[in-house]
Amino acid sequence: MQVSIQNRSVLYGHEAAELVPEGMYEAELIDVRPFANVHGQRLGMVFEITAGQHHGAELMEAAALTGSPRGKLADMIRGLGGAEVGLEAARNLIGRRCRIVVRHESSRTGKTYAAIAQTLTH
Repeated sequence: MQVSIQNRSVLYGHEAAELVPEGMYEAELIDVRPFANVHGQRLGMVFEITAGQHHGAELMEAAALTGSPRGKLADMIRGLGGAEVGLEAARNLIGRRCRIVVRHESSRTGKTYAAIAQTLTH
């Protein structure tokens, strides 16, 4: 079953039919996607929920593509058990299982989306 990725920009023109509810989920990092937007170079980390009612749902969280040890990207990588920060460090974590904490947030245009607030190692 193909499930659209749920994030603040609703990637690839797919509209999410139902948001993944807030909570903690077993997941796997399945892809890392660099891109650019009005905020500069970004890195999207795509997670797939691996258990429960929302098994197969994909969510992406984006962060600035910087090497800052205090940034969102660094927090996500540390939550996956990584130590280095950057594109290659993130790519090296693809396939890593973890837990993700999902929170509902609103975009500037008022759309609600499922955001990954935190990643946690097993």
